[in-house]
Amino acid sequence: MDSPVICIAGPTASGKSDYAVRVAKAVDGEIVNADALQVYADLKILSARPRADEMDGVPHHLFGHISGGTAYSTGEWVRDVVPVLSAIAGRGRVPVIVGGTGLYFQALLQGLADIPPVPDHIEGEVSGIDINDLREEAQAVDPIATARILGDDPQRLGRVVGVWRATGRALSDWQADTRPVLRAERIFRAVILPDRKALYARIDARFDRMIQAGALDEARTVVASVGRNRSPMLKAIGLSHLLSYLDGGCDLETAIQTAKRDSRRLAKRQMTWFRNRCRDWSVLATDEDKDEFLASL
Repeated sequence: MDSPVICIAGPTASGKSDYAVRVAKAVDGEIVNADALQVYADLKILSARPRADEMDGVPHHLFGHISGGTAYSTGEWVRDVVPVLSAIAGRGRVPVIVGGTGLYFQALLQGLADIPPVPDHIEGEVSGIDINDLREEAQAVDPIATARILGDDPQRLGRVVGVWRATGRALSDWQADTRPVLRAERIFRAVILPDRKALYARIDARFDRMIQAGALDEARTVVASVGRNRSPMLKAIGLSHLLSYLDGGCDLETAIQTAKRDSRRLAKRQMTWFRNRCRDWSVLATDEDKDEFLASL
């Protein structure tokens, strides 16, 4: 790819979407989503997907293009994003990739294992396994990959088992055999890491706005459309808490306060991940940093 590519990462509520629009307008760019929740069509409010007025006339890609009942992997995102990047470059414009899913950036910039898809019948078999048996089988067939999974995560454990059953090869072996994905002469990388106290305040205020904008109705709609399957979307912070309220598991105020708390915890984990994995990226902690990065493009 001859044209430059700009990557902007950051934790939830860090203002990366607004900044990406500013960057795209300055470089004649188009924005590409790198957030694992904003791919889902069903989650507009609770994923903080940019509204039309927030896009400010800049083309946005891979937002809301997946139905809520669909499991969507990093590999599938990479397969979707590559032709989008090529098309943007072919129009003589600059791709501006923005999001908070570190694994998307890692796969794009460092490589991705070319794992064959797991057949539907195997996915069906795995989805019916008791969680304790699922973890036991995962541990037996791939202890390396299983050790990376904290708690009872049926999607990730099922992935370990499903890949083994489908290919006879451990997921960790496939992941060790990576290949380059993005080939560009110029790649500009920036990660937004704001003051933590200020970020936490933004998170709390944003969730209040989500509630006012109709997040509870969105949660009801999600349940009506996708049911209670194992879609990873249902574990989204905010959605899972409001579903607990709708199920009678807690009162609304508890759901809201717990969602805010877990959003702050997510932001903390994201910031730690980006600091550890993006050491060669430009760190944007202040408005001055953002201005300097923009001027360097």
